[in-house]
Amino acid sequence: MKTEQQKQHWLENRKLETAEVLNRLPIDVKPYAYIVGVWVWIEFEQKPDRLTLDSIKEIGFSWNNRRKVWQHPCGCFRPSSTDDPRFRFGAVPVQSSINDDLKQNTVSANL
Repeated sequence: MKTEQQKQHWLENRKLETAEVLNRLPIDVKPYAYIVGVWVWIEFEQKPDRLTLDSIKEIGFSWNNRRKVWQHPCGCFRPSSTDDPRFRFGAVPVQSSINDDLKQNTVSANL
């Protein structure tokens, strides 16, 4: 059971912006993560170990049982939707997003 302090910490972490959430994601989780709008979703192929679950919960992720994904709102709180946000916003794999940022920074540095 979470203490009140742990619960407050979790709630504060749910206000983190997308970039900060991505920075805090464990490296072994990033291949399963993608960006939907400004939210970060994680869809594991199988149930991860307790340590991994604890680490993403600590960042502020929560389980969405209907979509079967871990979700982080990145400070953008919305009511539950009957539509799948992936169809509206798309789903960009975090690894692709990171690679694009690295390429962009390399291009900018070379200019």
